[in-house]
Amino acid sequence: MIEVEVYDVVEAEVLDEPFLLLLRKGWGQVAELLQNLGLGEIGALSTLEISLLDDAEMARIHGEFLADATPTDVITFEHGELLIGVETAERQAKEFGTSQAREIALYGIHGMLHLAGYDDQEISAAQKMAHRQFELLKVYFPDL
Repeated sequence: MIEVEVYDVVEAEVLDEPFLLLLRKGWGQVAELLQNLGLGEIGALSTLEISLLDDAEMARIHGEFLADATPTDVITFEHGELLIGVETAERQAKEFGTSQAREIALYGIHGMLHLAGYDDQEISAAQKMAHRQFELLKVYFPDL
């Protein structure tokens, strides 16, 4: 069974203890499902570390590891670390007419799907990945 650790590095209003508990539970269930399917890197992980970061830190890491020093929604490392941009989630929520909490939950699922071998570089693969992430969001985060 995979352990999911969530680190709240920013002090965003949405990141209260009940929401963090919801994330740990939902993300844990998604990770366990993907691990049980034996897909990609996630199948071999014992721990998944998810850090919730601000734009400045996301841009720094994005620049350092991916040569693009701009903030982004999620960065996935194959060793089982996900970095989620909380301020990006807030902007995207306004753009898409959703909530910041929903976007954050979705970014975690998106990162786990990358660890399970999903890719979003080509249109058909991205569509397949998007469909799967929204299915998982509905099941494990039905109230978001």
